Amino acid sequence: MNVLTLERIEEIAADRSRRTAAVPPAMPDRHLPFVPEEFTPLYYTRIYAKLSLEQRIRYNQLAALRVNEYIMMLERDIVDPVLKALRSHGAVTAEPALRRALDGMLAEEERHYEAFVALNRRCEPRLYRDSDWCFMRLRPYERAALRVVHVMARWLPFALWIIIAMEEFSIGLAAAIVRDREGGALGPLDAHFAAVHREHAKDEARHIHIDVHLVRACLASLPATWRAVNARLFMAFMGDMTAPKANGTGASVVRRLVVERPELAPLQEEMITQLVALRDDETFQRSLFGRRLTPLAFALYDEEPAFERLGEVLKSYERPRRSD
Repeated sequence: MNVLTLERIEEIAADRSRRTAAVPPAMPDRHLPFVPEEFTPLYYTRIYAKLSLEQRIRYNQLAALRVNEYIMMLERDIVDPVLKALRSHGAVTAEPALRRALDGMLAEEERHYEAFVALNRRCEPRLYRDSDWCFMRLRPYERAALRVVHVMARWLPFALWIIIAMEEFSIGLAAAIVRDREGGALGPLDAHFAAVHREHAKDEARHIHIDVHLVRACLASLPATWRAVNARLFMAFMGDMTAPKANGTGASVVRRLVVERPELAPLQEEMITQLVALRDDETFQRSLFGRRLTPLAFALYDEEPAFERLGEVLKSYERPRRSD
């Protein structure tokens, strides 16, 4: 695994051309898709073929807003409180360069959150008029779980394994947007949406290496018993995160599409049924996390003995065979 040193991370952070820059506000083109189709769940269902081109583009836009909300949730509800809790961790305070990198990452993540809030409002002023959220309505048990993550972060820092996977996913998404911006099956992608994601990936390209240093400092150094506890909590979170639900955020996107395109009402139940079935679809699971999309995260998982059975819950993960 090739991981940047903390010194190299600081050097790159000092280069303005390699840091996320603010994208001048612009109105997105509502006739264009926002992300490549393979980053939208319904794309992996049979029923997707029944949607017209216009309906697919509108679904694509709504699904892309949900992706932005996922990134916002990561920045505000996971990264910010967890990293703040780890600022006083002994392994972090003992390494000034790691503490500086962590502090810089916190400041950058706050700017990322605001950038995606602003992007979603430009795309859909009406949907986001009164709230930063349209699809990410956390259920009570999810909020309770996040509170536990925040309070116990110093002793149960398993969220670091989640953070690196989701940040690496956002880099893969940005790369795919840049690759397909001139046109896919739905046509060229909106240039403004693409620009925001392209800039976001610049900071994340450094952050994932900071994540590795944090995992090795705060998780890998734990006794085997505590690492096993953290691993079980991580697997429970990832199993839940990668399993679409009838009352989940992906289904909320479908329901919003039907509100806007009522001619799709006869297909709503079947769309959601097929969406939920994707929990066991290998191709869909690899569109979320996988060695191609999230290689650094998976290399970290390979190093952890407690992840021997990770593939049972994270369906895209296959444990490398041990060499004799």
